[in-house]
Amino acid sequence: MTTGAAGERRFLSQEELAVVGTSHYPQLAELDAGQLREMRGRLRDLRDKARTVAHHKRREARGKGPPRAVAASGTSEHASRRKQIFSQALKRTNHQLERIQHAEARARTVGGYQKALALLRRAKRPARPAAGRHANPGMRSNPSLRRAMILDPAMVGRVSQAGKAAQARRDA
Repeated sequence: MTTGAAGERRFLSQEELAVVGTSHYPQLAELDAGQLREMRGRLRDLRDKARTVAHHKRREARGKGPPRAVAASGTSEHASRRKQIFSQALKRTNHQLERIQHAEARARTVGGYQKALALLRRAKRPARPAAGRHANPGMRSNPSLRRAMILDPAMVGRVSQAGKAAQARRDA
């Protein structure tokens, strides 16, 4: 479940709100990759800290651990909500950083393609030889794959003719 800006103001301090506020769209799109990486590190630290506090608050609620300092007062739900807010901001930041990296990779690829095309166009092509006065003899015929005729063609029909003659003698 995402949290709106009003919910973030309710759960975060001013310093944390400044970091998380820049992870929303209009400000996020204006940051470059270096600033996004720096913000990602800060958001990870804040998320990890909120996760630890939420873990200790859950242990306190179950009666498994001693209560922590007074400054970390509040419910475990409050602490986990803060962790969720930081996780969402980190997710937005990672996604924007990934978009920037994909755009840079695409630009590098397109640049490589354009460079290769320019090299190809500049390459000196070999000239085709002139046809000359005489034509090429043309295509060569492929040898036939059918087997050679062993019998004399005049002898091919003699077996069937002998069969016809024998049948005629029997019928007469």
